[in-house]
Amino acid sequence: MGGNIRSEREEYFEQLCMSIDADEAHEQEGIEYFEAQIGEPDFDAALWLDIALYYAPAVARGIIDMIDEDDRARSNIAEIIAENLDISYGEDDCERFEQTLRFALANGVPVDVDVLLDGCERALDDLDHWADDETKAPLVELRDTLQQLQQAH
Repeated sequence: MGGNIRSEREEYFEQLCMSIDADEAHEQEGIEYFEAQIGEPDFDAALWLDIALYYAPAVARGIIDMIDEDDRARSNIAEIIAENLDISYGEDDCERFEQTLRFALANGVPVDVDVLLDGCERALDDLDHWADDETKAPLVELRDTLQQLQQAH
């Protein structure tokens, strides 16, 4: 997800969240693993929150109350989603991103809508060269929703 070197625990948590998203594991496993890591050396709650928000929103809902305001404020979820819109632009992806962003905003996680709108525009520009309107529709809908969120906040 990011350019930094990740610990084995972070890699495991990411894999676990992907398994939860694929219904191969229960979200409680991710929540319990997160909880067990609190207080461990090099544990970065903001990074772990971003992993959960991106890969397994159900885990994020289960851990959000364990994450203090300062760590929530350091979340990079808007940048992470924006960077991946060129490869994750299907209807399911865009719906999940919208729900994730609404959850984040409702729980004190800052969301830079401008960054997300830029990501949408970049992805739409990439798709313009080969994709039909139906393929672009979920991304256009996400962009429209982001513009509405921007006006509301």
